Amino acid sequence: MRKVLIALDATDEADDVLRAATKLDPRGPVEYYVITVIPPLMGGVSAMDGASFAAAWPLRDMEETITQETTRNIRERAATFGIDPDRVAVRIGRPATEIHAHAEHVHADLIVIGSHGRHGLPRLLLGSTANAVLHGAPCDVLTVRIGATSHA
Repeated sequence: MRKVLIALDATDEADDVLRAATKLDPRGPVEYYVITVIPPLMGGVSAMDGASFAAAWPLRDMEETITQETTRNIRERAATFGIDPDRVAVRIGRPATEIHAHAEHVHADLIVIGSHGRHGLPRLLLGSTANAVLHGAPCDVLTVRIGATSHA
């Protein structure tokens, strides 16, 4: 295990995933990469006519603002765990698709992703995004249970 891709959402629970990933014992040097994927705001907007195209501009600006703020936030979080901010990617798209593509791009040996486990039947196993990443991943996937209530 030489290259680990850590897939994060932009919540406070991202630190749990970063902590778990960076505490793995790889028995050698590891390159950590981080990806966060933002679902597109413009998914249902068509630019086929002038009115729709004009309506898309505020959404495009909003996506750009969200991407910039998310990038800054995730780079700061990653840096607190010793991860080079230049190895942080923020993409807009379908999370599983973008995570798979980035794992291939960086030649990841392992993807680490958090799982909330909140979505119907799949919650018994994995959250929907973690489940989608697991199926079709180009490498091994480690899920980290996040948001679990501890019972004393």
